[in-house]
Amino acid sequence: MALSVPPHTRHSLQVDEEVGLAVDRLNSMGEGVGRKEGAAVFTPGVLPGEQVTARIVKSARDFARAVAIRLESRSLDRVEPRCPLHLSPRADGLFEDSRHCGGCQLQSLQRAEQLEFKRGVVHDCLTRIGGLEVEVLPTAGGHAWGYRNKMAFSLATKNKRLAWGLRALEAGDEAVPLESCDIARPELWKAAGRVLECLNRDFGPTLAWDGREGLIRGVTLRSHTGRPGLDRTPHDRADPSPCIVALFALASQDAETALGIVRSLEALSVVRPFFCFSDPRASAVYYDRARFLNMAPGRNAFWGEAQLREERCAWHTTGEWSTLVGPTSFLQVNDEMAEHLYRRVLELPFGSGGFAVDAYCGVGILTRALAGRFERVVGIEVDPQSIKLARTTARRLADCRVEWIAEPAEAVFGRSSGSDSRTRIGRPDLVILDPPRKGCQPEVLRALLDLLPVDVVYISCHPAALARDLKVLCRKSYGVATVEPFDLFPQTHHVETLVHLKRK
Repeated sequence: MALSVPPHTRHSLQVDEEVGLAVDRLNSMGEGVGRKEGAAVFTPGVLPGEQVTARIVKSARDFARAVAIRLESRSLDRVEPRCPLHLSPRADGLFEDSRHCGGCQLQSLQRAEQLEFKRGVVHDCLTRIGGLEVEVLPTAGGHAWGYRNKMAFSLATKNKRLAWGLRALEAGDEAVPLESCDIARPELWKAAGRVLECLNRDFGPTLAWDGREGLIRGVTLRSHTGRPGLDRTPHDRADPSPCIVALFALASQDAETALGIVRSLEALSVVRPFFCFSDPRASAVYYDRARFLNMAPGRNAFWGEAQLREERCAWHTTGEWSTLVGPTSFLQVNDEMAEHLYRRVLELPFGSGGFAVDAYCGVGILTRALAGRFERVVGIEVDPQSIKLARTTARRLADCRVEWIAEPAEAVFGRSSGSDSRTRIGRPDLVILDPPRKGCQPEVLRALLDLLPVDVVYISCHPAALARDLKVLCRKSYGVATVEPFDLFPQTHHVETLVHLKRK
């Protein structure tokens, strides 16, 4: 008997069916998109202009997902990826049926086309989601390799030894063991290797959390350049060597083993270790700021609220701006392009001498830079630890012109507290928005439409969320002056966007 096709099904593509595809574009995730029987078919690892034989792995009403089997024709924009774990065809055109690293999506695409792809993603989101017909400037780019000052690893096992891993491109939570990573800063990867040697020597593969057993769910390493600023010296002595901070996410409160790791790593003198609890019942690794494990060799270990002493924190320098940071402080992962981004913000044609608000200020790098142009500057940040570090930095640098508020932006701006937002901070001339990936809360947008600052600068790592928020702000009150993408994440589909809004 022939299978009946539900009336809402628009195509007949079946799971495990092999199809020929002509890919004509990349979606926002960097996946190749072709069409078959009217359905969009998403296929990772394939570039626009290429023909591929692929196998369907998911079939939905109006789209399908596929894995590439064989590349039939090659794009002139294809280059050889540096990473052997990157999804790419062999010389004979076949794609190997193995697990690939999900950290990078665009290593096979030549650099100039990566930048143009990201400009296109921003333009598409602003047009399709935001309803905005605006010019998007070319994507600003810098060094394409060795740029990441931060890497968040899983602990994998390979040949009965611990290995650093990143989540696989294919479905599932299993980490792919890494031999190297060319997007990490060289000093960071070198320190990561030393840490791994130490863990293998003193503890072995039982440390790795496998979903049921093991202590360590993840390790984040970050390199802090530590050098003095160009016009300010935050250190008692100039020390150009980087400080590597390692933050371990532990699946259990096994303080004895964690203390042993501390002793081993501090004897190694390569990284400054921190520990926090990551609930093993959660599907993703997260770092609980309120559940740090405070310990040092020879002292009792305990769980509880972190009391981060200044000497345990690190100085981080972006261009001429230096700041104290803790193990969970937010920083851009690309120092070169972050400096370029911040300098561009300061070059924008907004007035000076008035009142500016940095609504998601983090540790206050850009906030303190604004203090040179405005009579009054307020920095708002939900994380009290970051505000504490911002205040300490300002005190150490004799730069106390900023008012710091440790509250959520929506609580300060919005009306949820029952008081008019204008009575909380006043009416700013400039507001800087650099929210988390999900974008601004509705209370913040409503308050901006009430306060109507002359200038709004929006920095976003999520073009779709950016477009959604701009649609609200630009409906009546604001016009888009400039849109500038910045490639803070080379070899990946991610893009940072700077938008300058002017009050109509």
